[in-house]
Parts: sequence; C-alpha cells; structure tokens
Amino acid sequence: MKVIKGLIKEYHDILLVWVAILLCEFFLRFNIGMDYITKQATLFDSYHLLILTGVLLMFKRKGRFIIELLTILYFSIYSFAQSVHFVFFSNLFSYRKLSLASELGEVKDTIFSGLKVDQLLFLIPVAIVIITYVIHKGDVFKIERKIRYLFAVLCVVLGIALDLLHVELLRQDYLIDHSWDKDYYLHEVMQNRYKFMDHFGIFEYNIKDIMMTFTSADTELTEEEKAQVDDFVERYSKREDNAYTGLLDGKNLILILCESFDESAIDEELTPTLYKLKSEGYYFDRHYAPIYEVATGDSEFISETGMLPSINNGTTSYTFNLNAYPYALANLFKEKGYTVNSYHSYTGNFYNRESMHESFGFDTFFDMDKLELERWEGYREAANWILDEDLFEAVLKNTDYDEPFFDFVITASGHMSYNSGRTELKEYYEIVDADERFTDYSEEAKYYLAAQMSLDRGIEVLLEGLENRGVLEDTVIYMFADHYPYGITSDQAKAEILGDTETYEVYKVPMLIYSSDLKSGLHKAITSTFDIYPTIANLFDLNDQDAYKVGNDAFDSDALRFIPFFDRSFLCEEFYYDSSQDTVPEDHLDIYQDISKKINEIFEYSQDILLSDYYGID
Repeated sequence: MKVIKGLIKEYHDILLVWVAILLCEFFLRFNIGMDYITKQATLFDSYHLLILTGVLLMFKRKGRFIIELLTILYFSIYSFAQSVHFVFFSNLFSYRKLSLASELGEVKDTIFSGLKVDQLLFLIPVAIVIITYVIHKGDVFKIERKIRYLFAVLCVVLGIALDLLHVELLRQDYLIDHSWDKDYYLHEVMQNRYKFMDHFGIFEYNIKDIMMTFTSADTELTEEEKAQVDDFVERYSKREDNAYTGLLDGKNLILILCESFDESAIDEELTPTLYKLKSEGYYFDRHYAPIYEVATGDSEFISETGMLPSINNGTTSYTFNLNAYPYALANLFKEKGYTVNSYHSYTGNFYNRESMHESFGFDTFFDMDKLELERWEGYREAANWILDEDLFEAVLKNTDYDEPFFDFVITASGHMSYNSGRTELKEYYEIVDADERFTDYSEEAKYYLAAQMSLDRGIEVLLEGLENRGVLEDTVIYMFADHYPYGITSDQAKAEILGDTETYEVYKVPMLIYSSDLKSGLHKAITSTFDIYPTIANLFDLNDQDAYKVGNDAFDSDALRFIPFFDRSFLCEEFYYDSSQDTVPEDHLDIYQDISKKINEIFEYSQDILLSDYYGID
C-alpha cells in the first residue's frame, strides 16, 4: 500500500495531464456544439494518452513538467483556435491552411472581436499543470530506472498497438460493403473534419491532419487511374444546348464577385441600384455559396473554372496556382477574341491572386497599386478598404473598349469588420443611422449595411460609365456573392442581417444577371457558385466541352440539381442532407444514394485532377 501511495504521489501529475487534455477537448466540444463525449473518441484518446504516459515516464519530475506544460499549452491554444475558427467558418481548420497565416494576421482585429467569455475556459488546463508543479516539487518516490523505462516502453507499444488494432477493425467493417459513410472511410479520407473530431477525438484529428498536411501535394496518375479520371471528365463535361445557348454570344461580360453580399443589403432606398438590377434583371432566388478551405479565394476558383477546389491538399491558390487551366473562363473568352482582365482593390499577393489569375488566363490582374488607388491618411491595412465606387471608376479607366471584353471584378467594401474603425463608411453609416427602420439595429449591422451601400454606389458608377461610353447595351453584368457575411460577430447583428443562422440557409446569397438581351425573371430552382461557370459557358457558347463541371447550366431544366458542401452534406430540390447527423430521408432514399455517389466521385476525382495537374499533362 505504501508503494502504491508513493507512486500516486510521484506520478499524479501524469493523471492530471490526462484530465487537462481531456478538458481541452471537452471545452472545444462545448464551444462548437458537439457531443461532450463519444465512446469511440474516448477510446482513441486513451490510446494516445497511454503513449504520452510512456514518454513522460522517461523523465524525472522537472523534465516531465516541461513536456507537460508544452503539451497542455499546445492543446489549449489549439482548442481555443479551433473554437474561434468555428465561430466564423462553421468548420474546423486544418494545418493545410498554414499558407494563409499572413492573411489571418491581417484580419486579427476582426477575429478577436468575436471572442466569447466561455472561450476563456481553455486557460483552465494550463493552470492545472502549473499549480500541480508548484504544489508538488521534487521527486518523492524513487523507482529503479530500468523498471521505469520498461513500463514506459510497454505504455507506448500498447497505445500504438491498440490504435492500429482499432483502425484495422474499422477497415474490416468497411471491406464488407465499401460504404463511404463507414468510419474507416472517414478516418482515411477525413472528408468531414467536424465528424472526424467527433468520432475519433482531438489526438487522432491532430495526427491525421499533420500527416495529410505534410504528404506531398502532387502525384502522377497510373495508366489505370488516368483512364478512370478520363472517364469522369467525359461524363461531367457534357453540355446540352437549350434555348439560352449563345444568347449573349459576342456581348461584353463584367463578372462581379461581391464581398460578403447578403439579400438584406438589397433595399429600394438604401441601395437603389442593386434594387434596380434585382428588379429589372434575372434574379436567382435560391442561390447558395458553399464555403470550402477559404471562402473568397475558393469562390473565385469555382466561378472561373467550374471545378471543386482543394479539399485536403492546402489552399488552392497556393498549392495549385501553377497548374494548367485551359478551360478557365478567361482562356475560353480569349479564344473568342476578348480582352480579359481581373481587378481587385487590395494587394495582389493576398490569396496569391496575381499568380493564380495568370494561370486562369487573365492578361493582367489589376490590384490597388496597378489601379493607382490611394491609401488615405489614417488608412489601416485590412481594417479599412478602398471604396467600391473608387474601384469601379478605376475599372472603367483600364478596360479596353476596342474589342469585346471580359472583366472579372472582386469588390472589397463589404469585407469585415463592421465597426466605427471603418472611417471610409462614415457618410453611409450616417444615412443608415438616420433611417427610422434601423433605429433599433446594432452598430455592427448598420456598418454592414453601410458597407453594402458602397457596393451600390460602385455599381451605379459602373452603369453610368458604360452608358457614357455607349457600351451598356452590349454589356452583361453578372453579380454573385462570394459567401455569406460570416464576419458579423454579435448575435444581435446576425439576427438583424442573416435571420436564421442555425441552418444551411445561412449560405443563401444573391446572384443576378443584368442584360438587355435577357428578360427579367425570378429563377426558382436551386443554384450555387458551381453553376456560374456552366451558365456563362452556355450563354456565351464557349468551348467548354472538355472541361469537367461540378455544377449545371442554370437554364438546363433537365439537370439533376444538388449543392455539395465541404463536409459532403448536400442540398437538392427535395431535401437537405446533413452528413454530420446522417439524416437520410427514407422517402427519398434513391435520390440520396444517387447524389451521394456523384458527390463522392466529384470529391475523389477532382482532387486527382488538381494533384496530377491533369489538364497540364502532355
């Protein structure tokens, strides 16, 4: 009994490390709305805690404390960071997003403004370790080194063996029917990060994520794999002509990606130009913008190529910026004799845009410096943004009107944050603040609406400029949102701007086409960012026949419509399937199975296409 008490007194700190790490995971689960404990995740955590125990037993008290403190600091900071990321993106991050570290640093003020009191819970595990060390200093019970090392090795070997055995049991279950919703498939592919954390715990998530992060992000296809990808591309590249095919052929196109654009910003009084375009143009009433690794950057990629962006191999614009994209919109319009340029009122290295847009085929990517947009006195990088009216004025000056043109414009005024630091929005904020309809609105919501007033003014400048140059009748304005305004942080502002934010409906955003050749109308079928590319390709009769496309031409009435989300949840006309909840509708089982099969094909082969630079293969 004396020996047992001595062992407990000497090594109780290891037990408290177990408690501290499990608390980190518990607090993370609490913050992101996950089940507090699951049987399988507990088992996987136990295997890794055994391994950690073995490592700690190799050291005496002081050495153990250093490792314990570093370990708890890591898990506390990591869990805290995951909970903050989840607030903005409703998903867990991957180390594959390290390429965006500088971008996240530039918007740190916005990120920390969204912190909540309960996120301070992550300090508790660190305090436990420090207090334990202060109270119990020094070695109090000696164990022969050989015995201690032997027990340490046994813990490590047992932990690794149990982990591998558990995975093998999952594999055997998977081999029975190779179903994609089996836990082994989730463990190997990590197609749903939220679900992976829930099923396998924080240790297994970290290890799998690190392994996938540092695995080479390029591969050569075998002949058999190449044949499979060829078959996939052939099946997903077809386009059937319809009444809208070539309707806008020869017209100019200005494709506008509107930062954090929401339907609440379309108001007859505050934003009359946007209201005019919605009323007189063709408006897509059930349009969604799913978010993948990065919101705006991936929306650019999807709209320009029709392809699925990188899922598990780093940020697309950094990892795959040198790939060949012969069927990107810019390249296809160039084939038809158009001048093609892209514009943004921020720096060209953000999201690696300058390189990425060159690969898309644009002649020039005009950033704020090339557009000679001035930073005013008091301008703060990534806290203030160039007003959209100034951006569109610069676009008009740099567009070549001697030939048909395709301009891709990425706006910035709608970007977070929405607070009094946005001094450039003061005039618009005062207009919103004076409007009796918004008297009880939060300051954040008012600044959001003020930011969208700048977009409205920018579109007004664009239309007037095109009219003055005599090209408005020959120009198509195609507007879409990159994502919903996830930069809104307070619950009050979310309710005022977004309404119900607890369902997939939060991804519903505006999209419209304004053209003298297209009758005004309201599109009732679901559409998404993936449908932009095939819709433009059909309207302008581009040569996209060999380009695989995730989405469909919006005017194809016979298409099977579904919207794939990052975690392989999906929305179709009949229902929404939540992959985290496995809510399969029994009355639509056939549709579910058909769409699930297609989505898994798309996710698998799309990554092969990126990794192998499929369109660049000689």
